[in-house]
Amino acid sequence: MHSINRLLQRLMFAFGGLLVAGLTFATQGSFPHGNGVKAEGMGGVGIALAQDSMAGANNPAGMLLVGARADLGLVFLKTDEGARFAGTVHDGSSEKSLYIIPQLGFNYVLGADTSLGLSIGGSGVGSAYGNQNVGGMQSPESELKQMIGTISLAHRVAPGHSLGVGLVLAYQRLALHGTASLGLPDGHDSSTGAGLSLGWIGEVAPGLSLAATYASKVRMGKLDQFKNLLADGGTMDIPAHYGAGFSYVFGATTIAGDLMRIEWNDVSSLGNPGVGSATGAPGSANGPGFGWQNQTVWRIGISHRLNEAWTLRAGYGDGSQIPNSRDTYLGILAPAANHVHATLGASWELSKGSSEVSLAYARSFKDEIKGDGPMPNGATDLYMGQHWLSISYGMRF
Repeated sequence: MHSINRLLQRLMFAFGGLLVAGLTFATQGSFPHGNGVKAEGMGGVGIALAQDSMAGANNPAGMLLVGARADLGLVFLKTDEGARFAGTVHDGSSEKSLYIIPQLGFNYVLGADTSLGLSIGGSGVGSAYGNQNVGGMQSPESELKQMIGTISLAHRVAPGHSLGVGLVLAYQRLALHGTASLGLPDGHDSSTGAGLSLGWIGEVAPGLSLAATYASKVRMGKLDQFKNLLADGGTMDIPAHYGAGFSYVFGATTIAGDLMRIEWNDVSSLGNPGVGSATGAPGSANGPGFGWQNQTVWRIGISHRLNEAWTLRAGYGDGSQIPNSRDTYLGILAPAANHVHATLGASWELSKGSSEVSLAYARSFKDEIKGDGPMPNGATDLYMGQHWLSISYGMRF
């Protein structure tokens, strides 16, 4: 584990430190709405549609289909989030509302039927209320920053069909401030972890591909600074998720869709009942959590090759509500109320067959969850909305 920690820290340094300075407020809990700028422009679809070297984060089998290439992207994210406690609105983006998040991918072809690639992206949740007293927390602030890298090995097992396996390595840093006023620990800590992902993509009819993928829980090391706050002695794992997708190409147009399930409730610190509902003390196996529920996510997207230089994209996605309205109080630190997003995107071929620039815009519509559980949850409402603007440069070789 020590060697993994050193490797991930070096990757973060090589990544320009942007993951330390930036934070992804995602549209599905701590997950982004898509991996890769092209996928982001199509509502996030990517299980059955591999478009760049970030495809391994969606389905490791897809890396065989993108060929030898590299992609470097940046996401500019503006948030509008916060909480209403006992009727008073508190702005959770008052200190900072604009964030920059990088993404990076490489893929190499090893013979005609095998590829090896790396897809790296950032994710997380958080809030920053400034000099406000919110529900007894003075100047509450939270940042969960996660760097997730997938090393993908994909192989063609039959004409039109590929299987892939991914080694998922993760680094996370959690910072909490304002909880000391409740007699609970604050400060910051970090941990590393690993998991596995599996995937299949197959062309089952001319132009029609189907796919499925599964990613195990990424078991993270303990965050010792928060062992008396987070359930299971400071555990904050990345949940397992699985899904299926399709893509259909007819002429210059492609339609694709995903259906995905994320098991938030299986991570105790996220899924346990909240303050006032939990049966255990903070930090215990049954201690308070965020009350997050398992989530079903669906996405649909379309792309059209307008001419040799331009490809246009659009998409839409939605997911079931993550926070339980009974357990909203700790959501002050992570008000993950938003779940619907609409997207637009485009790619411009700079040099035919060798390089391109891609853009995507996503609007995650502002939504609100009204607390209705035991106090203090019943006095706490959460809201969140987001604007995403992404740009990437892709190079084939």
